[in-house]
Amino acid sequence: MANMSKCSAFWVHTNIRPGNRIFPCCRFKQPIATFTGDVSAVLHIEEYNKLREGSLNGVRFPECEKCYTEENQGKESLRQKFNKEYSTNKVELKFLEIGFDNICNLACDGCWEEWSSTWANIKNPTNKKINILTTTEFINLPKSIDKILFLGGEPLMTNKHIRFLKEISNPENVSVIYYTNGTFLLSEKEILVLNAFKSVKIYVSIDGVADLNEKVRKGSKWSDIIKFLEQLKSTSFSLEINSVLHVNNWHGVKDLANFINQNQYVWNTNILTYPKKLDVVNLSEMEKTQFSLLLNDITIPNKEYILRHLYGLREV
Repeated sequence: MANMSKCSAFWVHTNIRPGNRIFPCCRFKQPIATFTGDVSAVLHIEEYNKLREGSLNGVRFPECEKCYTEENQGKESLRQKFNKEYSTNKVELKFLEIGFDNICNLACDGCWEEWSSTWANIKNPTNKKINILTTTEFINLPKSIDKILFLGGEPLMTNKHIRFLKEISNPENVSVIYYTNGTFLLSEKEILVLNAFKSVKIYVSIDGVADLNEKVRKGSKWSDIIKFLEQLKSTSFSLEINSVLHVNNWHGVKDLANFINQNQYVWNTNILTYPKKLDVVNLSEMEKTQFSLLLNDITIPNKEYILRHLYGLREV
């Protein structure tokens, strides 16, 4: 019988966020340790040893609940994806996620100060102090790393990502991934550096079309996003649109689907579950019916999962 709690992320992966916080993955609900700068030491700290031991012994950590919930709703979880790609035969850092800082030009619905230095100013104008979170310098990068993912803030707002990539001694063996809001063009120098890597994939966050995207991702300009998407077409980089559905943008999902299909973009969708007030489960019964009709009228990734979540169904 398969171990329903084992997650290979505890053997091969870490997520280092602004403020020098170490998370076992992007979904884990709280940091487990403080990052000191030594990347090679992270997976060998006692906190990771305990996670691996519990994972092998069937412990279902409450911080991993999002994956378990998705699995109950018939969606392949991040845990399952990790287990498909990586083994638990050896403790060796393969996949490094980095958020150097929380510097961001947008204040998106569903975001908060941890991820955006702009968010507090726009969403809470009485707060005069912008708290910038950063990480210490990264040293001792293991050559075992074969995947690097840049988170934000907005990673393309500074040159930290490029400075970091220039330190990679074997770029031909390393895949690079970005999550970006799509409002900053890549410079020629950045493209030159990225071209040395095994592959580059860029996820662009778009939660609506035109005015709606500008509304729920406050500070964005649709024209800037279109320019960025057009720029990516001139590169060899892979592109995927990532959309998060919530109470403020569900009604625009058909327009979004049409935009995706017309441009033949690869598309991924998810449901916003935090903050809870923006979760679509809070829609009225009439709105849920309207949302369901919209979903049934379009081709959208994870449709069945979204519908089950909408009505609070936990089992397939």
